[in-house]
Amino acid sequence: MTLDLYNLTDVHGHIEKASKNGAVTESGVSAVGCYLDRARSASGDSSFTLLGDNIGASPFTSGSLQDNPTIAALNELKPVASTIGNHELDLGVDVFKHRIDGTGGYTKVGFPYLGANVDGMGRYLGDKVIWTSASGVRVAFIGAIAGDVPYKLSPGATAGLTFNDPIPKINTMAKELKDSGQADVVIAMLDDDVKNNYPKMGPSVDGIMGGDTHVPYKFSMVDGARGNKLSAIASGSYTDNLGNLQITYDKAAKKVVRSEAKLIPASEVAQCGEKQSIKQIVDKAVEDSKAAGDKVVATGYGSAFSRGVFSSNGEAPDPGSNRGIESSLGDLAADSLQGTVTTKEGKPVDIGAINAGGLRADLVPSANGDITYRQTFAVQPFSNQLGYVTITGADFKKALEQQWKTNLNTQNSRPMLKLGLSRNVKYTFDPAKPYGNRITSVTVNGKPLDLKRKYTVGSVTFLLSGGDSFDALTAGGAPVITDNLDRDKFNSYLAANPGLKPRAAKSSIGVTLPSEPVKDGQTIDVSLRGLSFSEGPSVTKNVKVNVGEASTTSPVDNSLADPDANNEKATITADGAGRAVAKVKVDGKCAANPGKQIKLPVTVRTDFAEVVGAEQGLTVTVACGGSAQPTASPSSAAPGAPSTPPSTAAPGAPSTSPSGTAAPTATGSAKPTPSGNPSDGGKPSASSKPSSTSAPSATAKPSGTVKPSGTAKPGGPTASPSATVKPSATAEAPRPSGNASPSSALPSAVDPGGNGPSDGNRPGDDLRPSSTGDPGPAKGNARKRGEGSVPHASAASRNADGPDADVKAKSTASKRNLHTPGLAYTGAESLPLLIAALVLLSLGGLLVARRRAAREDN
Repeated sequence: MTLDLYNLTDVHGHIEKASKNGAVTESGVSAVGCYLDRARSASGDSSFTLLGDNIGASPFTSGSLQDNPTIAALNELKPVASTIGNHELDLGVDVFKHRIDGTGGYTKVGFPYLGANVDGMGRYLGDKVIWTSASGVRVAFIGAIAGDVPYKLSPGATAGLTFNDPIPKINTMAKELKDSGQADVVIAMLDDDVKNNYPKMGPSVDGIMGGDTHVPYKFSMVDGARGNKLSAIASGSYTDNLGNLQITYDKAAKKVVRSEAKLIPASEVAQCGEKQSIKQIVDKAVEDSKAAGDKVVATGYGSAFSRGVFSSNGEAPDPGSNRGIESSLGDLAADSLQGTVTTKEGKPVDIGAINAGGLRADLVPSANGDITYRQTFAVQPFSNQLGYVTITGADFKKALEQQWKTNLNTQNSRPMLKLGLSRNVKYTFDPAKPYGNRITSVTVNGKPLDLKRKYTVGSVTFLLSGGDSFDALTAGGAPVITDNLDRDKFNSYLAANPGLKPRAAKSSIGVTLPSEPVKDGQTIDVSLRGLSFSEGPSVTKNVKVNVGEASTTSPVDNSLADPDANNEKATITADGAGRAVAKVKVDGKCAANPGKQIKLPVTVRTDFAEVVGAEQGLTVTVACGGSAQPTASPSSAAPGAPSTPPSTAAPGAPSTSPSGTAAPTATGSAKPTPSGNPSDGGKPSASSKPSSTSAPSATAKPSGTVKPSGTAKPGGPTASPSATVKPSATAEAPRPSGNASPSSALPSAVDPGGNGPSDGNRPGDDLRPSSTGDPGPAKGNARKRGEGSVPHASAASRNADGPDADVKAKSTASKRNLHTPGLAYTGAESLPLLIAALVLLSLGGLLVARRRAAREDN
C-alpha cells in the first residue's frame, strides 16, 4: 500500500495567491486546502505536515495583523504537526507560548509543534507524533530543527532554550520507535537543508522532509548514513510547491519497499480551486490591512531594488534566494541606515550595515513611481529597532571576515551571509585565502580603515547583538538603542531622496593576485569575482585591469548557475556573480631598478565605474633581475674563503609554475625555490651549486638593519663567511603567520594605527615602498646611500615567517651568504672557521710544547 505524506515549508505568512507574467507562482493557502481535501477523499492514507517558519517575515496582509490570519488559515489545513522554525521565535519565547495558548491577542494554534532537540520549552514543544493511516500503518513524525537557531535570532529571542545536534537525536529516536514496535514508518521532519542532511539519516529513518533554505528539493531512493535507501523532500517556500513524500509499505514484510519524492507546482495546485473557509479568512485579512497598506510613503522612483539570486539545477532564479551576494536592495537599506541613525551627540554613524536575511522582498515601485507602506513592510517585516555600536576598525574587519560561514550545521545553513554596507565603504577580498584572512583592503570615506580607531556602525538590533554569527559587532558592548523602527526610518529616507537609483558599482570585489614576486615581463593572472549584481542593470560585460602602466580588458562571465551553492565550495552564493580572469604582462621598469623589488598598483574598472582604486593598496611585486646589492669589502674576507658565484640567486627569489606565474603555497607563505638568477626564472646555473655554508634558505627572515664589519661597495666581491656581522639593536621581531586572527592581519589598504595605508607591516613599522619599490630603513636606523646596510626583507616575506621565525632564522643562519639582501644574521656563519682556528691553535700549542720539552731533554 502507498502513503501520500504531503508537506509545506517556510510559508512565512504568504496566504494569498501570487502570479508573475501570467503564471501562478504561489497557489495560496486556500488552493492548498482544496487540493488536500481532494487527496484525503481519494485516499485515507494521506497526511499533511508543516516544516516550520509558518509565520514571521510575512507580507503586509498577514504581518500587519500579527500573523493571526496565517495561523487561522493553516488550522483549516488540519496538519498532523509542524516542526518549529526559527521564525516562530522572532518575537521571543513568550509570544510563541501565547500563540500556542491563544492568549495575548494571538490566534490559537490548532496543531502540535515539534522540536525533539530543543530543551527548555516544556509542554509547548513535543518531540514526535504518531499518525495511523486508514490502512493501519503507523507513521512516526519526528520534528527537529538545526542547531544554528541562536545565530539567526536576536540573543534574547532564545533565552532559556538549548538547541542540541538534531542528527543523533533523530536517529536514536527512530531506532527506538521501530525496535519498540511503536512505528512501522519513521519520517524525519528537520527544519534545515535537506540536501545536506539526508546522507546523515540512519537505517531506521524511511524519509526526510526539510526546509529553511527556501530551495525546493526532491531526492528519491538515495543513500543514507549506512547505505540505507530513503527519499527526501523540501517544498521550497511560501506556496510555490506542495511536497509529497510517497512511501510504499509492504505490510506482510513489515518494511518500506520503495519511496519517491514529488513536487506539485503551484500552477497545478491552483487548478483545484479554493477552500471556502480559508478564502474567507484571507479575504478578511486583505480588507482589514488595505487602508494602511495603500499609504504612499515615497514618490519619484523609476528603478527596482533587488535582492540576490542564483540558479539551481538550471531553473529560473528564485527572488531573494542568494543571501551571499551584494545586492542593490542591501546597498539601499545600508545607505538609509548611515543616513538616518545618529549617535547621542547627534552625529551620523560612520557606517551603515544590514544583514541580507533582514530584507524579505524586492522593492518595485509602481508604474507612476510610487512606493507604498505595504511594499516597505514586505521588505522589512521584522519591526526591528535601530541602534549603533562603537567598535574598532579591527573589529569591523573581523565582522567582514565573518560573512563566510565555515560550519553549515552550527553557524548557518548558507555558506555566506553578505552584509549590505553604506556607499562610503569599499573593500576587496581574496577567496583563495583561508577563513579569517580573506579581507585584503578596506576603505571608509576613501581612506584606509584604521584598525585602532573607533567607528560607529548603525544597524538593526538583531545584527548589532551578534545575529547571524556576527559577534565581532558586539566587541564594543551592548548597542545604543535609538527607539526607531527600521521600516519607519527606511520610509523617511526614501521620502527624502526621491528618484534614487541602484548603485552602478559594487562595493566589494574579489581579487586574487600572485602571492609571490613575479618576473619583469611575466604574464600574470588576475582572478576577479563579484564584478556584477545578480539582478538589475548593473551587470558588467567587460572589466579593465591595470597593473602599474600595463592594462588589459577581459570579458565577464555573468552566469548564475552554481552546483555548489549550498556548501563551502560555493561561488555565486559567495559573492561570485561576475567573474573574469585578466591576463596582464607586467612592466616593472626593471632596467632602471636592477636588483630591486617594485610594487605595481592594481586597479579594476567595470563598464560603469572604477571598483578597485589605487587607494585600496593592492599591488603586484616585481623582482627585478641584476645585482645592485651592497657587499662587504675584500679587506674583511678571510684569506682563501670561497665567494658565492655571481649567478647564485638571492634567497626569496620567486618560484614559478610551469606556466610562468608565481606558484602560491597552500598557506600563502613562501615556498623553497632553487637557486639561480631571477632573470632565469629561478633555475640553477651550472656554477650555482651552493656550498655547505652558503646554501640560501627560502624561509623569510626577521628584518633589521644589519651592518657588516667591512665597508660594503656596490658590485664588490662578496664577503667570506668569516666576516663579522652585527645585528642592529632595532632588528624587528618575527611577523605573525598567514593564519593570524582577523583582527591582527593587516591588509594593504588598512591603516594599522593612524599612519595611512599599510603595506602589510605591523603598527609602528615604517617600511613603505619608495617610488622605486626599495623599502627604506627602519625607524632609528637611517643610513646614507652606499653605507652598506643590508636592506629589509619585504613585508610579504616577513609575514610568511610565522611565530617561530626567530628559530628558523637561527637554524638556517649558517646557510646564508652575507651579500644576500633582506636577511638578518646571528654570527653563526663564522662558527665553523672559528672552531677550525681553535683546533689549529691547540695543535700549534702542542708542537711548541714538544719542541720545548725536547730542548730541555737535550
